[in-house]
Amino acid sequence: MPLKHMNIAIIGAGIGGLTAAIALKRHGANVTVFEQAEEIAEVGAGIQISANAIRALIDMGLSPLEWPHSTPSAVHLCDYKKGDVVSTVELNTSPDSPFLQFHRADLIDALWSAATKAGIDIHCGQMISDITPNGQILGQKYDLIVGADGVKSLIRNTHFKSQAPTFTGQVAWRAIVDADAESAQFQSKTHVFMGPHKHVVVYPLRGGKQINIVAVEERAEWVGEGWNHLGDPKQLHTLFKDWADPVSTLLQKIDTPIAWGLFAHPPLEAWANDRIVLLGDSAHPMVPFIAQGACMAIEDAWVLADQLVNKTDLSQALQAYETIRKTRATKVQETALKSGRIYHEANPIKRKILHTGMQITSRLAPQFMARHYDWIYDYDVTKSGV
Repeated sequence: MPLKHMNIAIIGAGIGGLTAAIALKRHGANVTVFEQAEEIAEVGAGIQISANAIRALIDMGLSPLEWPHSTPSAVHLCDYKKGDVVSTVELNTSPDSPFLQFHRADLIDALWSAATKAGIDIHCGQMISDITPNGQILGQKYDLIVGADGVKSLIRNTHFKSQAPTFTGQVAWRAIVDADAESAQFQSKTHVFMGPHKHVVVYPLRGGKQINIVAVEERAEWVGEGWNHLGDPKQLHTLFKDWADPVSTLLQKIDTPIAWGLFAHPPLEAWANDRIVLLGDSAHPMVPFIAQGACMAIEDAWVLADQLVNKTDLSQALQAYETIRKTRATKVQETALKSGRIYHEANPIKRKILHTGMQITSRLAPQFMARHYDWIYDYDVTKSGV
C-alpha cells in the first residue's frame, strides 16, 4: 500500500511516537505529531536500549551508535550488605549486539532532530482528546491515527477496552547524579545490588559523566501510576540505611528523587480499531525490570511501517501489525513482571544459596545468564520474515 498520499497523525512525541513518525515518513507518508506538553523538558532518567531495538533504528536510517551514550562492559550482580560481586554478565562482547545506555533527554533530542530534519510536523501543547469516527483531529482528517501517548494513554482508554492496572507492590526511586571519584567504579559497568525486598540498579550515562540510579522497594500501597512523583530524599536514605558502601554513599548524593509506582496492565484484547492503532506503552505498558519498554516501542514502529507498506489495505495492515507484535510484546511484558522480585530474597539462608548458585554459574558458564534473554536481544525485526 503506497504511503505517499497518506496523512497520518501520531499522538505523543515520546520515543515510540517519534520513532514511528520517522519510520512512516521514510516510506513517504505525510506525518503530523501532536504532543500535549508545551515543550519536551529534560527528564532526569536513564534508559537502556538493547541490540534488538538498535537494529531497527539503524534500518530506519538513524545512527544511534553516534548519539551520546555509555557502553557498559558488564553487569555486576552484587550483595547489598558487603557490596561483593556475586555474578558478572558480560555486555557488548560483539559489535553485532550493542547494548547502549542513554540519558532519556539525549535520546529524545536525537529522535526529535531526525524527525524535524525529515520534514515531520511536531505540534507541542496539543492535548488531543477528541477523535471523530472519520478520523478528524482539530478539523483535519487523517487516514490513520497512531496512539503513542504512553502508559496513561487517553487514546487507549477512550477507544479501546482496557482493564484497570493493579499496583505491583513495588516503587522505583529514580535519580541522576554527577560522577565523581567516589563513583568511579560505576562509570563503565552496570551494577545491581540485591537485598531483602529491595534492589538498586546503577549505571553510567553520557560516557560516564553521570550516574543513573534506580532503587526499588516493596510496599503495600501507592497513590497512583506514573513516574513524576517527587520523592523525599530522607525517606529514600532511611529505606536503604543498612546497605553497605558504595550504595549508601551514592544514595546520599540524591536530593531530588522521583518515586515511580509500578503497575501491571493486563494485555489488551485489540490494538487496532478502525483507523486508530496503538503503539508502545499505549498498547503494552511494561515495568522496567528487563529494560524493554522503549525497545518494544521501537520494534512496534518498524513493524507498523513495514506492514502498511506491504499490505494492500489499511485494515489488513493493522491486523497484521497487531498479530505480529502482540505475541512478542505480551511475552516481554509478562517476563518483565515476573523479573521484579528476582533480586529481593529476604530469607538469609535462601539468599545465600541463591547467591552461591549464581557465583558457581558465573564461573563455570559465564554466558548462561546472558543467554537467558537471547530470545529478546538476538531478535532482528528487520529480518524476522514479517
